[in-house]
Amino acid sequence: MTSVKGWIKKKIRNGYIRYFEYDEFKKIGEIGSGSFGKVIKANLDNTGLVALKIIINKNSDELDEVNKELIKELKLLREVDYHPKINRCLGITKDSENYILVLEYANGGNLRKYLEKNFTSLKWEDKIQMALDITSGLKFLHSKGIIHRDLHSKNILVNDKKLLIADLGLSKKLAEATTHTKHNELEVLAYIEPQCFKDIRYKKDKKSDIYSLGVLLWEISSKGPPFSDCPRNLLRDHIKDGNRENPIEGTPPKYQELYQKCWDGKPESRPDIEKVHEILSQLSINTVEYSEPSQPYICDTANIRTGGHSELTIPSDDNNSSVVQNKELSGKVNTVQPQITNEEQTSASNLADQLKQNELINRQAQIKISQLNQEKNNLKDQLAQTEAYIYELKSQQENIIKQKKPIRK
Repeated sequence: MTSVKGWIKKKIRNGYIRYFEYDEFKKIGEIGSGSFGKVIKANLDNTGLVALKIIINKNSDELDEVNKELIKELKLLREVDYHPKINRCLGITKDSENYILVLEYANGGNLRKYLEKNFTSLKWEDKIQMALDITSGLKFLHSKGIIHRDLHSKNILVNDKKLLIADLGLSKKLAEATTHTKHNELEVLAYIEPQCFKDIRYKKDKKSDIYSLGVLLWEISSKGPPFSDCPRNLLRDHIKDGNRENPIEGTPPKYQELYQKCWDGKPESRPDIEKVHEILSQLSINTVEYSEPSQPYICDTANIRTGGHSELTIPSDDNNSSVVQNKELSGKVNTVQPQITNEEQTSASNLADQLKQNELINRQAQIKISQLNQEKNNLKDQLAQTEAYIYELKSQQENIIKQKKPIRK
């Protein structure tokens, strides 16, 4: 039987995993718990706030299946922890009984709590960026051949308003092999594709993640968790029968169309992660289109033409000369009237054209600003990724130096 503890010790020795002494951490308090154990907020000198997550309990080391999965998940964490949209694994520590993951601390909590607290202040520009954060992280995982298998709003974390994918299915595997906690299972039913309810042997793949992503995109638009009004014991059949959440009023049509494609009942009809990312990136650039269109100014040429009166009144006179003058004046008015009308119509048309041109220029400027903001965010992500990679190289170098130090007799 594969020994998880033996594998971990070996990887610590060769610098593959960074090891922290347990007494280096100053515990602050518990921030979460579940079938995997619990997560503790702690402070680490020269690093700052971190999250300590128990990954092995005293029973799990005796189960071969758990051993294999733990090693697999630790390898995954080690492979992807430098991506800016993945919750970073800084290393590992150990108390008297358990190995504990040392994870990047997320100051905004999980996505569900974040939406409950901040939803009213979020604009659609913010919501689309949140959706793009999750999609960017999942796109990276899929490019590495990694399937998350357990995406839901409690393992999407928020740090400085940026969303991070956490867990990578580790806690789910621990729960399946060591416990039978129905509460946690029921809590995530809404994010599971109907195929899993029709066939208990169904093997999840990338399209399973896409289904879960679709539900998350809906949740970002709605504030609350999906199917909150549906009894948990009926939810499996409800989803299996093709039922999905209703769109929220005010949702951009293209965003709604996207998440509905993601949670399609047929896996082959769901888009791949690259397509989802492409659509969200375009939506992020064109966010200006979702604002209320300005009402065009309408020039009342009819009112201008008659000075606000329905008729032009000519005063009468009993004098013949006055009658002649009135006729001449009336003729002149009839001659000038079409000229005034044409000029006013031309002026109104020019004004309307100018307004349209100004609106077009304004929209182009807004799109350009959005593009620049997106490029800025991409550069920030690349910088964070590079810094994390450098940090990892330095950690490996420190471990190698420690190993080369002579042992005092």
